[in-house]
Amino acid sequence: MNENAARLEELLSRLTQVESVLMHLQHDVEQLNEAILKQNEVVDSLNQSMKLLDTRLGVLEEEEDDRDPYQERPPHY
Repeated sequence: MNENAARLEELLSRLTQVESVLMHLQHDVEQLNEAILKQNEVVDSLNQSMKLLDTRLGVLEEEEDDRDPYQERPPHY
C-alpha cells in the first residue's frame, strides 16, 4: 500500500507541475495576442496613412503635368 501512496504522490506532483506550466503558457498566449492586436492597429493606421499619401502624390503628379518648365522663370530672376 505504501508503494501505491508513493505512486499517487508522484502523479499528483507531476499533475501540479503540468497545471503550472499550462497556466504560464496561457498567460504568454494572452500577452502575445494583445501584442498582435496592438500591432494590427498600427498596421491599419499605417495603411490608411499610405493611402492618403498615395492620393496626395497622385494629385501632385497631375499638377506637375500641367506645368511647362520652359515657360517658368528660374528662381534667381
